[in-house]
Amino acid sequence: MTIYWVIGYFLVLVLTLLYKTPIVRGPWLFLLRSFFPNWKFFHAVGYVPHLYARAAIANADGQLAWSDWTHLYPRTQQHFWHLFHNPVTNLGLAQQNLIDHFWADLNDAPDGSDPRNFVSYQMVAHFVAGVLKAQHPTHTHSQFEMRMLLDNTTETVHTHVMMTSPVAALT
Repeated sequence: MTIYWVIGYFLVLVLTLLYKTPIVRGPWLFLLRSFFPNWKFFHAVGYVPHLYARAAIANADGQLAWSDWTHLYPRTQQHFWHLFHNPVTNLGLAQQNLIDHFWADLNDAPDGSDPRNFVSYQMVAHFVAGVLKAQHPTHTHSQFEMRMLLDNTTETVHTHVMMTSPVAALT
């Protein structure tokens, strides 16, 4: 019985590849592509998407006091034990894969479209809310940016802000 599900799954994938438009839309396709990693073997060549976020606390006069922009994907230290058990890095890779898919959605979107309608945007917003809640437990507002960074071996050469989310108040 399982073999029929596997065959059906790959038939659906083949049908989506043969579909006439270059972009297939819909949340169901996003769920299917989560089975495949985003293979970027030469990810260091050219611009690479990075996610930054900040949190704010509302003052008594209604003004927002913002924190500095925080890079949400700092590199983790490597240890010998990680060869055998490494859930933190595996979770980080899955989160970076989400950022890569969000970048691809933004890049493929027609001009003037609202990125808040993408499933990937909603997942990134949920991820940012969780990270900021852990880092700034008393914050009342949040915001995130998708930045394209061009790095060389020692420093960031150029940064381009691809998208800045609207300010979101905690509910």
